[in-house]
Amino acid sequence: MKNLLWVIYAPEKVFEEEQKPWTPLIVGLLISILFFIAIQIFLKQEILLRALERIAELPEEQQSRALKILYSPRRVIIGSASILIVYPIKIALLALIYNIAAPILGGELPYFKAFTIFSFSRYISSLSAIIKLPVAILTRNPFVRTDLGIFFSDKTSYIATVASQVDLFTIWSLVVAAIGLEKYAKMKRENAIALVGILWLAYIFIVHPLMMIRRLR
Repeated sequence: MKNLLWVIYAPEKVFEEEQKPWTPLIVGLLISILFFIAIQIFLKQEILLRALERIAELPEEQQSRALKILYSPRRVIIGSASILIVYPIKIALLALIYNIAAPILGGELPYFKAFTIFSFSRYISSLSAIIKLPVAILTRNPFVRTDLGIFFSDKTSYIATVASQVDLFTIWSLVVAAIGLEKYAKMKRENAIALVGILWLAYIFIVHPLMMIRRLR
């Protein structure tokens, strides 16, 4: 468990030794699930009101199905199960991408080490819940955001979509990932930073906006 503290203030120490991904994976996953459940419990009414506003323009049949889901006690279980599945899949995909990409900039990164790096990196991202939860409860806003996208009036614009992926915890997690690459993939520091930066920029400028366009259709 000490590595969960070290990765916060001294990540270099964590990656100087061989680590296992299971503790940061499980703790990060638990934080994400508990955050989701807490929001659903403490801000249930606010969530329902916002959801009702969104489905108001849907055809009657679709509204009926949506209402059944909204008022179903299984909603929290389904949401938690989704996090349980999606959270490790995202880490697994990131690990695969970096496992393939690291040799391009002179590194050598076995898949298991890549998975370990991004288990720690994703754990850092999950810590945003520590700030978001009390703010959400105090402001009665279930969708608290800490990214730069909040400064744009048109939330669906391209620049707002890009900015929505830039926040303190994201940058922090990328720094941890770069340090992990430097240590585990035996890459030069500048190459590790470049690889993380290039892939992240490709994601926020190309992949994420395309995903949002498809979701809005």
